[in-house]
Amino acid sequence: MNQAMLDPTSAADATAHGRAAPAAPALAPVAIDHVAYPSYDATLTHRFYVDVMGFTLAGAQTGMSRLWGKPYLLVSYQIEPGQALAFFNCDGLAPEPHPDTPATQIHHVALRVRDLEALERWKARLTAHEVPFAAERHGDGEHLYLLDPNEIMLELCMQTPESAAGQSQGALDTLQRWVDGVR
Repeated sequence: MNQAMLDPTSAADATAHGRAAPAAPALAPVAIDHVAYPSYDATLTHRFYVDVMGFTLAGAQTGMSRLWGKPYLLVSYQIEPGQALAFFNCDGLAPEPHPDTPATQIHHVALRVRDLEALERWKARLTAHEVPFAAERHGDGEHLYLLDPNEIMLELCMQTPESAAGQSQGALDTLQRWVDGVR
């Protein structure tokens, strides 16, 4: 097994561990603008994201892709101002078989809800639209998992200390134990 020692002197890790960060050029903060996926049926995708998820159609454009050598349709749905899920359609685009394995289930988009009451409203909405979902508890929070018409896994969750967006304390040590083979 090839083991590596992680560098605890990176600026972000040093700051998280209360040490002075090494001098580095300042970077402008970034945020997610959009996440893009293939769409195999523009109508089903549109109905799902507008009717079921309640997103707003943010834009649509067509063009010729030099990369693919084909015409494409790009449709985006606003999650909130400045954040969107985007879907590409093009001729010859077909879904790959979706095996039920952890590797395929890891690829997902997690959408944060405000609180437990909002999560309960999502359960009712998904049930009303007959969209199957699974509920799991991770740490302090419940998470809902569902597939869109393109077999993209969506997660609805609240931010908790254990969620991926909120657990810097002890993260480097946890990562190092994994790299060292401690499971």
